[in-house]
Amino acid sequence: MQDNLEESGRLTRRAYDLVLRIAPGSGTEAATANNLGAMAGTRGDLAQAELYMARSLAILEKLDPADSGMEMNLWNYGELLLSRGDFAGAEAAFLRAKRMLEREKPESVELATTLGWLGLTAHQRGDHAAAESFLQRQMTLLEKLDPSGIAMRDRIMEFARSALLQDQGRKAEELWQRALDISEKLNPMGPKSASCLVGLAEAVRLQGRSSEAEQLLQRAMAIWQEINPESVDAGSIHLKLGILLLERNDLTAAEAHLRAAIQICETHQYRGLLPEIYQALARLQARRGQAAEAAASYLAAVEALEAQRTRLGGAQESRWFYGSSLGDLYFEAAEHQMALGRPQEAWKFIERGRARGFQEMLAQKDLRFASELPAGLYAERHRLDTEYDRALAALADWVPAEGAEKRETLEGRLRDLRLEQAEIQKQIEHSSPRIGALESSPPLDLAAARSVLDPGTMLLTYAVGESRSYLFVIPAAGALGPDLYFYPLAIGKEDLKREVEAFRSLLDRPYGGLAALKERGGRLYDLLIRPAEPVLAKADRWLISPDGPLHSLPFAALVSHGHYLAESKPIHIAASAAVYKELKAARSKEASAPATELLAVGDPLYPAGLKAQAEKTTDPQVRSALRRGLQLKPLPATRGEVEAISRLFPGAQTLLSRDATEEKTKSLAPQARRLHFACHGLLDERFPLNSALALSIPEHPEEGRDNGLLQAWEIFDSVRLDADLVTLSACDSGLGKEMGGEGLVGLVRAFQFAGARSVVASLWSISDVSTLRFMKSFYGYLHSGKTKDEALRAAQIDQIRGKSGSPHPFHWAAFELFGDWR
Repeated sequence: MQDNLEESGRLTRRAYDLVLRIAPGSGTEAATANNLGAMAGTRGDLAQAELYMARSLAILEKLDPADSGMEMNLWNYGELLLSRGDFAGAEAAFLRAKRMLEREKPESVELATTLGWLGLTAHQRGDHAAAESFLQRQMTLLEKLDPSGIAMRDRIMEFARSALLQDQGRKAEELWQRALDISEKLNPMGPKSASCLVGLAEAVRLQGRSSEAEQLLQRAMAIWQEINPESVDAGSIHLKLGILLLERNDLTAAEAHLRAAIQICETHQYRGLLPEIYQALARLQARRGQAAEAAASYLAAVEALEAQRTRLGGAQESRWFYGSSLGDLYFEAAEHQMALGRPQEAWKFIERGRARGFQEMLAQKDLRFASELPAGLYAERHRLDTEYDRALAALADWVPAEGAEKRETLEGRLRDLRLEQAEIQKQIEHSSPRIGALESSPPLDLAAARSVLDPGTMLLTYAVGESRSYLFVIPAAGALGPDLYFYPLAIGKEDLKREVEAFRSLLDRPYGGLAALKERGGRLYDLLIRPAEPVLAKADRWLISPDGPLHSLPFAALVSHGHYLAESKPIHIAASAAVYKELKAARSKEASAPATELLAVGDPLYPAGLKAQAEKTTDPQVRSALRRGLQLKPLPATRGEVEAISRLFPGAQTLLSRDATEEKTKSLAPQARRLHFACHGLLDERFPLNSALALSIPEHPEEGRDNGLLQAWEIFDSVRLDADLVTLSACDSGLGKEMGGEGLVGLVRAFQFAGARSVVASLWSISDVSTLRFMKSFYGYLHSGKTKDEALRAAQIDQIRGKSGSPHPFHWAAFELFGDWR
């Protein structure tokens, strides 16, 4: 089959080359390009598929600006973009189809289908209100168009799932009951009826009716006992019953269901459910007092999850991780180890969780890594992943009536594909160790972490749980005393979030009184640091690995004995000990002579009235950013900032105004030792890879040209640096989405992967005038020979003591140093 697909692709490419010579820009070229795009998508080369499909649409738009009859092309393109995590682009494609169909086929199945795609896209980007609106319109149309009720039922089920995700139990119950009523009229013992029963069970469970939920799940199980008692659906219901009965403290019955789920999954390779099953089993065993068994089950859950290699670009087996209880798996496993008196093992679980969280974040986007990964390896990996997902889905759909031989064939195919995936992964790791490290880098043990730390450095690793938190303090190798100290902290995630938000709200008032701010800063210091104060006092500097709400906390502004923490200790930040090891390993590159000591980019141009024209902007990424609140106001003081710091470094290059483009920045950045960005920053909390620096935005974007938003995914994908420092003097540039342990990554982690040994970034919006003064001071100290952590601290102390700018922490505490301190 694969040989036939490749041969067909070769023939179609030859035909396309011929069409390009004979009839470029014709309908024939559009059709051929669309076919090539579909073939590229089938073999898993999504980037190439997007290029062909975009070319096909561009031709059709020129041939027929009204978009007539293009709905299928737009659906295919939108679905492709959706699979790549490009929600803004997918929405733009589906909206074009919607406008065309509302004009030409206002009451059609095609319009109903388009509304469904728009609802799914809105749901994926977290806009549940918009998703509900689109799905409601779709349902209204289908009531007229589908007398059988099949399509109507399926749409109601989508609507019900959206209500469940928003914890709207009563509304979800009503919708699932409507879908169930339709489904039972069509086929009371069919798979869709079972699905409705499972959804209805979850809806009533949310409302505290666990006995009713159990009865509904048992009804669903009875259906699957008739269809296929060893299906993945049956295994999933066993899991749900196990969790439900565990919540009701019926441990014997709960264990029976969990063991049945394990048996099904292990026998038939339904491995996607195993992490959650083992986690539930561990909770059950811990409740029984079976500490050793619980520890083994937690380890089994973690290893089952990590065995499902997170593909950079996504995979069916890993996507269910979002929104499940597995976000707490690593913390639970660590907490159980602490209860057993094994803090070193607990710390290792926290490190493993941060690595996994980062991989899950990367899986949201189909990263090509064009500068590192050969096109053949990229395409082959995607082909294998696509084949694996298809085989897995086929196995999940198998029923006994199809015969044991077919099931054995599918299971054998899965085994073969896993071997092929392992082989291609070895080739990828050999071709690019950096990409291999992203996907499967083992976490450090305690001895390795201590060896990474410079003498005088102490690592503070925070782990934030729902009801309690922990601080691990690790001295550098050779330091006197224990290898690790750990401290329980009497605060959980929600309370800590409120404390940090209250502190941040006081920081946001640069002309407010300092007494309340210092009192709140002292309280946070007492909560987070004072328990370890006697040990931490021995350190020369602190390396902090935050978690949860602590990613947005400016530690330098905490207060001890009436003084800001910035006045006593230099601080730097790292996502994890493993990430810090990667950054420190690059120190040897500092000896290389850069072509440019400093590249500074600032005072970008933004088209007048762009905000008001958000819906008319042709570039989907810019339009999405504007919708989410990016304020593209001129930043005149950034010109002075760039000019001031560039004078400190002979031969520095500057990109200002019209020259501050994405293209020129990407071209010059690889030769710079230091990069400085003075511009607007855009934070995307839900999808951190879409976070961006807003450089000069083209007034009339051209096809194939950069749009001015230097996004985190682009930096991961194609930007490569040999930089000692990247400074993001941009609003909110230090923030990204919290990802279950790896923390807020966004632009900082992207630049670190691209080759920046250190990044200075801001945690909140700073006045461009204040930033100018602060950056002049910071770079002045760097130029005088101070290390980066001491230069940052000295600039902060200057402002605290009134030597430059305002002493209020709003003006100096936002900037943090991520990565190597030297």
